[in-house]
Amino acid sequence: MAATVKEIQAADWQREVLDAIEPVVVDFYSSECPPCEALAPRLEAAAATLAGRARFVKVFRQANRELAVELGVLGSPTLLFFRGGQEVAPRHTGGQIGSGALVKAVEALLA
Repeated sequence: MAATVKEIQAADWQREVLDAIEPVVVDFYSSECPPCEALAPRLEAAAATLAGRARFVKVFRQANRELAVELGVLGSPTLLFFRGGQEVAPRHTGGQIGSGALVKAVEALLA
């Protein structure tokens, strides 16, 4: 995984997501998940495009089940968008979002 998308654990959630100054895109992913694998390069591309303006993190759902349950994440991949410690945009599930749409969704958080 490139340095533009950081993998975090539940213990990092407060610092990396809720306390972040910039908007945060969170990708809950699973192992052996073709849609997760397909989404990864689009997530990396969006992270590179928005470097310094937004934060992109990945959370391995199976290893962080309690956090996933707390947030109501039922499937993988699921993208959540946070600003100011609050989830603010519609979730995207199933890896169907393209790089351009992902960048536009994050730019809307920056506006």
